[in-house]
Amino acid sequence: MAAITSASSAVVARPTFAGKTEALRARAVAPVSAKRASVVTLASADETSRRAALSVFTAAGAAAAAKPSFAAYGDSANVFGSTTNSSGFIPYSGDGYAFLLPAKYNPSRERPFPNQDVYFEDNFDAVSNISVLIEPKCGKSKIEDFGSPESYLEKIGFLLGQQSYNGQTRSEGGFAANKVSAAAVLDVFTKSNKGKTYYYFEVLTRTADGDEGGRHQLIAATVSDGTLYTMKLQSGDKRWFKGQERDLKQTWSSFTVA
Repeated sequence: MAAITSASSAVVARPTFAGKTEALRARAVAPVSAKRASVVTLASADETSRRAALSVFTAAGAAAAAKPSFAAYGDSANVFGSTTNSSGFIPYSGDGYAFLLPAKYNPSRERPFPNQDVYFEDNFDAVSNISVLIEPKCGKSKIEDFGSPESYLEKIGFLLGQQSYNGQTRSEGGFAANKVSAAAVLDVFTKSNKGKTYYYFEVLTRTADGDEGGRHQLIAATVSDGTLYTMKLQSGDKRWFKGQERDLKQTWSSFTVA
């Protein structure tokens, strides 16, 4: 449809008045403000379809742009797949073992212990970590062959750290003379799963400098086909009571060996 516009000026025709013989001269009317032309265009059916399709793609792009980032808290450690439940854990399968890994833990190349298979760190706090050690041909057919849980704990005492200071100190602050570190066993128990016995330990280690109030250590161990499997989990005391206890104990109890 053609554009409809308002002219910038108009000319008044010569009107005829009864009783007058003299024609009036044409007078030019003062120019008026020009108005923006209103253009009405009728689109074809094909153009309407193309525009509708374009609108759909534009809306989809906007929705994709607004999608939350997968790097949000709790997903940065998600290198094994999507989080499978609302509690924030990812099933992890290793060489003959499996457990639920907190989604906020990242794999690390650190290998602080011998026979270490994997090592994970909290992405906000490297003090909190998870290790699994595998010792093939350990010479035992079951965990009970190491003796009582307490006997086994003595075997793996190196996992709890060893004092490197050899100077003389007084007995104070809960530490024995000439000792600047201490370990307190908070809990020991066993559990049977699919014919295998597991030893479980909860230990609090402290140092004289009082760093974070100490370290909470969780340990689970069993033997399968002559191979010793040991899981160790650690958290600083302050973070332990801010959510790490729940996460690490869930991982600790989920540890299973084929």
